[in-house]
Amino acid sequence: MRRGFICKKEILDKLKKIYDKIVEKEYNGNYLSAIQNFDTFAEATLRDNLLKFYKNQRSRDQAWKTCKGSLYEYAVFKVIEQIIIEDNELNSMFMVTMSDKDLYNYKDQVAIKNWTEIFPDADILIVEKNKNLVRVIISCKTSLRERLTETAFWKREIEKTKNEKILLIFMTTDKDDELKIDTNRYILLHVIDYTFITDRSKYTKLLESYKKKYGNREDFQKLISKVRFIADIKDFLHTL
Repeated sequence: MRRGFICKKEILDKLKKIYDKIVEKEYNGNYLSAIQNFDTFAEATLRDNLLKFYKNQRSRDQAWKTCKGSLYEYAVFKVIEQIIIEDNELNSMFMVTMSDKDLYNYKDQVAIKNWTEIFPDADILIVEKNKNLVRVIISCKTSLRERLTETAFWKREIEKTKNEKILLIFMTTDKDDELKIDTNRYILLHVIDYTFITDRSKYTKLLESYKKKYGNREDFQKLISKVRFIADIKDFLHTL
């Protein structure tokens, strides 16, 4: 559910259209390939589109942080949507949604009820069609700061309050290498179900860092399997 400052709809719609054109022209319509370079062309090509909407540099920079985050959610959604549509088995089993209206339709499955309905950090849902059950909640962030602890909190609350098993998946570019921080490493390996990194170089460097510091631990191989590169997302969906 969306909270706080929201990217203006007209700006986000424009960014989505430009993104789709880039994917079609430069990546032959392959959203999985495109998202692996998201940070690069988002900063180089898409950011300047805010010039006509914000004349003030400070306002423009602040707006870009939110708009980029919303666009990243869209980019992740398009990857999963395309994979499901193009795979007959997955398409018969699952649907994916990210609209606020659709997310609200599943409030009974994802909301924490305590005096009021409190919604977790749910950007995208993967739903099992036959049972109309939410199987996966996806939280997307390009950069983390302290917000990964929020995702961890919701994972724990979902575990305590929901009868059905719902996986919580974290998607990120790991733009600022924040996953190397021990607090975040603990959350990835011991709290969140799976993490997918969409930048290959960041993924490779992160695993090298973890292996150097913790590779001799007995449970390392088991835990590190929870951190994956985005190219593995199709195989993961087939395990649901």
